Amino acid sequence: MAGGSLLEIKNLRTSFRISGGVVQAVRGVGLSVGEGEFWGIVGESGCGKSVTMLSVMGLLPENAAIRADVMAFGGKDLLRASPREMRSVRGNEIGMIFQDPMTSLDPLYTIGNQLMEPLRIHGKMSAREAERRAVEMLELVGISSPASRLKQYPHEFSGGMRQRVMIAIAMSCNPKLLIADEPTTALDVTIQAQILELMKDMKEKSGTAMVLITHDLGVIASVCSRIVVMYGGLIMEEGECEDIFYRPLHPYTKGLLASISGMESGTKKKLVPIPGSPPDLMNPPAGCPFTARCAWAMRICAAAAPRSANAGGHSAACWLLHGRRAA
Repeated sequence: MAGGSLLEIKNLRTSFRISGGVVQAVRGVGLSVGEGEFWGIVGESGCGKSVTMLSVMGLLPENAAIRADVMAFGGKDLLRASPREMRSVRGNEIGMIFQDPMTSLDPLYTIGNQLMEPLRIHGKMSAREAERRAVEMLELVGISSPASRLKQYPHEFSGGMRQRVMIAIAMSCNPKLLIADEPTTALDVTIQAQILELMKDMKEKSGTAMVLITHDLGVIASVCSRIVVMYGGLIMEEGECEDIFYRPLHPYTKGLLASISGMESGTKKKLVPIPGSPPDLMNPPAGCPFTARCAWAMRICAAAAPRSANAGGHSAACWLLHGRRAA
C-alpha cells in the first residue's frame, strides 16, 4: 500500500426498492484503498461497480438503502455524515468523473462556468482566482488556448475534449481520491489511450488515489496496480494486476480474460464468450452467483456462497479453492 488507508469499506450492501420488489445491487463488498493507489473495478454491466462508488459518494436516488459495517473516508464515517458534510466531501476531497462525457456537462453553461463553480464553492476562491485556476486545469489536461475555451459551450468540444474537461473539473480542487466511472466508453481507441495516459500522469504528479470503473480488462491493465473483479453484486476476485492477468483464480475472471481480443499482441486468438446471463438481483442465488454459467460448478456452489480464500494479497471467492467436492 502506498500510504495509509484512505477509503475503507466493509460489508457494503446497497439495495433499491422498486414496484416489483427490492433489487440487491451490492451484497457485501469490502475495499481498502490506500493513499496514492490506483485501483480498478471490473465486471459486466449490472454487477454493482458503479453503485458501489455512488454509495460512497451519496449520490443514489431516494429509493436506495445503503448499509455497511464500515464506510469511512480519511477516518470520517460517511454513513453518519450529514448532507452538508457530504457536500463538503464531494468535489473537495473525492472527485468523480461520470460515465458519459457527451451528457455529463450542462449544455446551457459555458465550460468556464462549470469549471469555476466547484472552485468558488469548495475552494472559496474569488471569480478572478477561479478563472486563473480553470485556465491552469484546462492547460494541464492538454486543451489548447485554454483562456478562450472557457467562453465556449460543451457542443463546441469533441468527445475527447469533453472528457478532458470532466477530468479537469474532478481534479480542480485537488481531491485525495478520484473515481472514474467508465471514462473511455464513448471514445475511440486513440482518444482512450490519451485519456488513460493523462489520468496516470496526473496521479503521478498529484499523488491522488484513483478508482477506475470499467467493463474492459484491457483498459484496466494499462493503468491500475490493484484490481477487483465483481459479479452479481459481490467481489469474485481481488489482487495485483499481475495476479489477475497471469494467475487468475476464479472461473469468472478466467472467462473475462478468454473474451479479450489478442489483436494488440499480434496473435490470433479465438474469443470464448461466457454463456448464459447474469443473475436476477431481485432474487439472488443462495450460493455463488456465477454457478449457472460456470463449467466447473459443483452442487455446493449453488447451495452456499464460498468464503474468500486469500494468499499473499490475492483472493477469490470460489469453492474450488477450498478443495470441496460435490456431495
